[in-house]
Amino acid sequence: MEGFTRFAGTMEFSGNNNIVHKNRVESIARGAEGFYEGLEITDQEKASATSGLRPVSPDGLPFIGRTSNYENLAVAAGHAMMGWSLGPITGKLIKQVISEEKTSVNLEPFGVERF
Repeated sequence: MEGFTRFAGTMEFSGNNNIVHKNRVESIARGAEGFYEGLEITDQEKASATSGLRPVSPDGLPFIGRTSNYENLAVAAGHAMMGWSLGPITGKLIKQVISEEKTSVNLEPFGVERF
């Protein structure tokens, strides 16, 4: 993200698309301007706003563990908007899975094949 600052803060469940809703961009811009004195987000900057898809499971819990279909596949995915905050513990857990160590958390609720 060299050369720019990213402001974000909404999530919607509307299928796989990259639609950017102008009212959400305006709301985020107003919020950022309210927090940072002197910040002005231009109309051009707001018009160039993009969106990103967030991988999320049907129950909202990430997938962490191995699959029975492939011996050499370990999965750590589906964190939705919590990827940054869950990254450290997920990294520790997936390292334990790959190293065949006892995991420090019961991974049953996060089972890759739970659906």
